[in-house]
Amino acid sequence: MQRTGTIFKRKARKKGGKATWWARVIYVDPKTGKLHDLQRRATSKAHAGDVRDALLRDVDNTDGQAVKTERMTFQDLCDYFERHYVKAAEYIEGRKVSGVRSLATAKGQLSALKGHFGGRRLRSITHGDVRLFRAARLKQKTRSAGQRSIASVNRELSMLRRMFNVAQREGWIIRNPFAAGDSLISLADEKKRERILTREEEAALLSQCESTSRTHLRGILICALDTGMRQGEIFSLRWRDVDFETGILSIQAFHTKTMKERQVALTGRLTSVLETLRASAPDNLNGRVFGIHDNVKRSFAAARKGAGLEDVRFHDLRHTAATRLVGAHLPLPEVGRILGHTQANTTYRYVNANIETAKRAASALDAFNDTAEILETSPATGAVN
Repeated sequence: MQRTGTIFKRKARKKGGKATWWARVIYVDPKTGKLHDLQRRATSKAHAGDVRDALLRDVDNTDGQAVKTERMTFQDLCDYFERHYVKAAEYIEGRKVSGVRSLATAKGQLSALKGHFGGRRLRSITHGDVRLFRAARLKQKTRSAGQRSIASVNRELSMLRRMFNVAQREGWIIRNPFAAGDSLISLADEKKRERILTREEEAALLSQCESTSRTHLRGILICALDTGMRQGEIFSLRWRDVDFETGILSIQAFHTKTMKERQVALTGRLTSVLETLRASAPDNLNGRVFGIHDNVKRSFAAARKGAGLEDVRFHDLRHTAATRLVGAHLPLPEVGRILGHTQANTTYRYVNANIETAKRAASALDAFNDTAEILETSPATGAVN
């Protein structure tokens, strides 16, 4: 790239005023061929040299693109990111090629970032600024006046990191602030859920679904407990995905988190539920099995409250299914395939040691200790020839 850098002293404009030092960089944009003349005021001769060198580095590292956008704000980046990335997911041949699966969640995360950094100059945001944002968000209560979780703040930080990656690729910043210090996203600090339902709790929850206003919920809960499917996968299930003859449910790729199709088998009680629903459903294979398009927050909240299980989340039903499968001695890799996991570590996070498991472990150790005591108290015997 053609460029030159100099410093010079400019005379005072007014009589009695002081002369000022300036840094100057002239370069030709390699993309457009346009000549740019950058001048920045400095506080001293030495400072002017530093400013000149910084401008030259920016020009060299980004082919002059970062210098042209040095006044760009974080709001400008948000507008660009929302326009190109925060949009409804688009699929080709069952694969997501652009957009996000949960548009409302992504927009909420972007709104939080925009509210904090908004009018800040994009290139002025440092690693320390991001650290302060994390601390501020953790102290900020949720809309229900609850404690904001580390996991939710980590998701916002992940979006912020991606936004800075985009800005760096476009030449708007020289370096991503996340790369300028210690890691700001710690998955190890996230609270791991260890809540699974006992048989008694399951019965209490399902008993709350006997009223006509919640009959749809009962089938959804049984589906979650007997297949380990995610909530979105259950809502997206269509009658063409149900094969009563083979007893198999097919979960389509574009409805799964990992974008891979998988099959799960029907249990007896789930088959009964689905046959009842099919008998009264319109003759349309594309129709949704449970007739739900968004969520069951209200009915589920009322059911768990009535059952005295207000600490139970819908996702805990998936944890429960995984734990029961492992308790039935199904190999962990097979459990992972049923749940739709691509990595074994993910499956480990879903399998919790319930009370029965803990008691079995204690019994095994008791047996070991009893054997050790017998050996210690038994009389010594002679050596065996």
